[in-house]
Amino acid sequence: MIKLVAIDLDGTLLNDSGEIHPKDSEKIQKLISNGVYVVLATGRTFKSAQYIAKQLNLNVPIITYNGGLIKDTISQRVIHCSKINLDTAKEILKLAEHQQVYARAYVDDVLWEQKENTDAKHYAKKHRISYKIKGKLSQTLDKDPYILLFKDRENPSKIYNLTNKLKELNKVTVTSSTPDSVEVMSKETSKAHALKIICKKLNIPKEKTLAIGNSLNDYDMLSWAGTGVAMQNSDQALLKIWDKVSKHTNNQAGVSRIIEEFINF
Repeated sequence: MIKLVAIDLDGTLLNDSGEIHPKDSEKIQKLISNGVYVVLATGRTFKSAQYIAKQLNLNVPIITYNGGLIKDTISQRVIHCSKINLDTAKEILKLAEHQQVYARAYVDDVLWEQKENTDAKHYAKKHRISYKIKGKLSQTLDKDPYILLFKDRENPSKIYNLTNKLKELNKVTVTSSTPDSVEVMSKETSKAHALKIICKKLNIPKEKTLAIGNSLNDYDMLSWAGTGVAMQNSDQALLKIWDKVSKHTNNQAGVSRIIEEFINF
């Protein structure tokens, strides 16, 4: 019997409009009423994820920043925190600048942008977070960040090259939530590691966990859980390496369908 369900947000629980399908919400409430823990696991900030957790009346810790921060939904008590060392972060930012790849940083629940742009405004509004314009981040960054985010829609090959260089550096965890971006966290950070911490806290064996996601940053979590299922709309990079895939997308209440299949609720 599954005792805990870990669910990614963007592309998984949230549809393409950033909303939760009523069937998914209803199914999650049924899980909770039957004593099953529901844990959100996202690359988003705590503030952004907390807004969604409150919509669902969740009272368990949230995994944010791809595992960099675990925080209690209600009390906001920090259960686990792991950031990128400042010197390492600056080294990576200089590397990205040399590759001419745009960089963002998540610092204390605030998004740091290099310059004002419509994408930044849209991103901040969508995720319900604040942002600051900080100029060249390799020079202005003065705190350990949770995540460094690099994106290039026009030239994804730059992202590919940067990803390879970051892996060669072997100082950080490198993952992705979209084909045209790369996310960098501290070496020990992952959704799987965070889920392991929560399961230990709740005394739940991994065999009794179900994880649902759609991107490469979900892969380790899907692998660690007793059962891991990818959405039909998952990134091709994930579908190439994961074979347990739902027939339904995030726009078709895919989460509720997966729960029905594997928990019979």
